[in-house]
Amino acid sequence: SVSCRAAPLPPRLQSFSTSSKIKEDEATKDQSQDSLSVAGPASVTVADDSSKEVDNSIEAILARSQRKELIERVGPQAVRYLPTEDPNAFLIPDSRLEPAERTWQKVFVALPWAVFACMLAVPLLLVRGNLPFLQRRAEDDRQASARRNAGYVAERIPEFQIVNFGQMPDILERPFPTVLLLFHPATFASKVFLPVFQDLQSLLRKAGIPVSLAALDLSASPGPAESFSWEYPSAMSPHIQLVVPRATDGEAGVVDYDGRWTASDLAAAASSLAGPRAPEIANEELQLLDAQIEKLRDLLFELLFLEDGVESKAVQKAPWWRFGRRAAKDEEAIAKERSAAVKQLEDRIDRLNGIGAAISSCEQALAEFRG
Repeated sequence: SVSCRAAPLPPRLQSFSTSSKIKEDEATKDQSQDSLSVAGPASVTVADDSSKEVDNSIEAILARSQRKELIERVGPQAVRYLPTEDPNAFLIPDSRLEPAERTWQKVFVALPWAVFACMLAVPLLLVRGNLPFLQRRAEDDRQASARRNAGYVAERIPEFQIVNFGQMPDILERPFPTVLLLFHPATFASKVFLPVFQDLQSLLRKAGIPVSLAALDLSASPGPAESFSWEYPSAMSPHIQLVVPRATDGEAGVVDYDGRWTASDLAAAASSLAGPRAPEIANEELQLLDAQIEKLRDLLFELLFLEDGVESKAVQKAPWWRFGRRAAKDEEAIAKERSAAVKQLEDRIDRLNGIGAAISSCEQALAEFRG
């Protein structure tokens, strides 16, 4: 038997075969990479012993290889400064930190939340603890402000006055709001509300409400313009207007009052002109003023419209012996004389010193009229 053994190649041929083999391996590797790039990156999950999903995409493989090369080149201490394997991790893994660093990491994570909780709780605790003191201080300030306003009103707010059209610029230029009564002395309602406005002015001054009251006499000279008389006829008086100073472009604004004609509603309208925090008038005083308005209205109605059923001293019956000589006055003359007597008594009613004086003078006139 003959054994055939391969003779070793010369060194030059060995190096040539080795280089050709390396080139074949590189070509094969390039072909595999080209096929992968054409097919696109694929993610294959392989379950390892720890049952974790491993990303086998080209990007993940390259990242792991770079990470491994960096650790081999620098050493295990480089792991501390590399990105975490879990991109969604909130904290640095404990395996990369020293025991003291682990503690401080937890402290710095909890500290901002603790500070935020303190910033939220401290103001609430301060308000809750100081609320009684703040309420007492606010009440003291309110009372002090009311006293100052009362003194200020008593010094600056003018008294109630009756004006004519020539004096209206003074009313419009007042620095305070004004409630203006447009009245005619001959109308029934004007006889009632003219003294009411005087008492209402006293209540406003007593409460410290910086609002003035005035009355415009439509019968006084100089008289109103024709257009004004057409809009506010004297026969339908009284009318009420609310004058607001410097309402538009430095000029006073005038608004017609459309509320009820009671002391409570008039006082509420005047208080609204002074602002939302204006002092209040006692309800007992307003109710008393409303009762006096009703009483004065009844007395004036009885005096002006029921005198036909009452015999007056001002009208004396003609003697019986002069009946046939036509010396006795006829019914028309008697009515005229009676009206003149009523007019004389009506002029004696005090309408310039408040509603109390008006009621007293009206009762006295009725007593004289009834004889």
